[in-house]
Amino acid sequence: MSGSNPVPQPPTEPSGAARAASKPKRPKWLVPVIAGGCAVVLAAGGIGGCLYWNHDRLTAASEECATSYDRAVKARKKLTEYLKSDALQTAIRVKDSEVRDAKTVGTLASTVKTASKTKTDIPGCPADGLKDIKAVTAWLDKTATAYAKTVGEVKGKAEAVNASKLDKTVADATRILNDSKGRVKDDKVRAALENAIKSKDGKAISDAVKAVNDSIKAKSDADANARAEKEKQAADNAAQARPDNSGSYTGDTTGGYTGYTGGGYTQSQGGYAYMPQQSTGGSTGGGYTPTPQPQPAPPPSQGGGGDDGYEDICWAVDTSGKPGVQVPCN
Repeated sequence: MSGSNPVPQPPTEPSGAARAASKPKRPKWLVPVIAGGCAVVLAAGGIGGCLYWNHDRLTAASEECATSYDRAVKARKKLTEYLKSDALQTAIRVKDSEVRDAKTVGTLASTVKTASKTKTDIPGCPADGLKDIKAVTAWLDKTATAYAKTVGEVKGKAEAVNASKLDKTVADATRILNDSKGRVKDDKVRAALENAIKSKDGKAISDAVKAVNDSIKAKSDADANARAEKEKQAADNAAQARPDNSGSYTGDTTGGYTGYTGGGYTQSQGGYAYMPQQSTGGSTGGGYTPTPQPQPAPPPSQGGGGDDGYEDICWAVDTSGKPGVQVPCN
């Protein structure tokens, strides 16, 4: 692992050769003489007193070594259990986008990777040899300390990730709180979100944010429905106010009969002459020309023929339908 605080590694186990070299050659029945103390005992009381004194020191050292061994084993177990814990696994699954400082995520991943490779075998305490017992005891103490420090390192990196995630959660929730003003259906949800932010409880904040978002959607849907209903009502009112022109005829007369002009009586010499009616535009789509009809004779002049200065003119009508012609009445 890079950085100024690397994950501590347990010390190297003392080799068997070093332990063997520390044992002096002596008869099996003779207990080693330690630091001149036994010599004093020999001078004072003989070999029995020396054996008792040396045995007591070996017993104390063995007990101390056994305690150090238990401490090292427990420290290693604690690290193993923490690496598999739900708390750490949850922190490891946090993404860069979920935290305020993305570097905390990378640092945690690197620390866990290094700690997971720590697989140190813990030796048992020697049965005899005061120097060997004390050497193994010192090694076990360092191992226990290293494991405990590694647990602290990993846990600290996980806590940094969780803290950065909470920082982002609070920042995002604060923005939602500010932006949701006047946009929620029930303003109580905004008050709940504000209290959750103050508590800095990640789950409470998450639940409150969801409630605010749901309330925003509810108001948006209600507003949309109200607008749609208002537009529908306006359209209905406009339709009712519009006049009904379904019975009026607005078609053109391009292909129909365009009527005719003329016809009637015109005054002629001695009376009236009937002029047949003529089509004035005919039809572009199947019109007709009226057939001349028999015309009534003009009324007789009064006072005898020609006294009024006009010649009596009569019309001769052909029953075949040809136009009539003017002829003298006499």
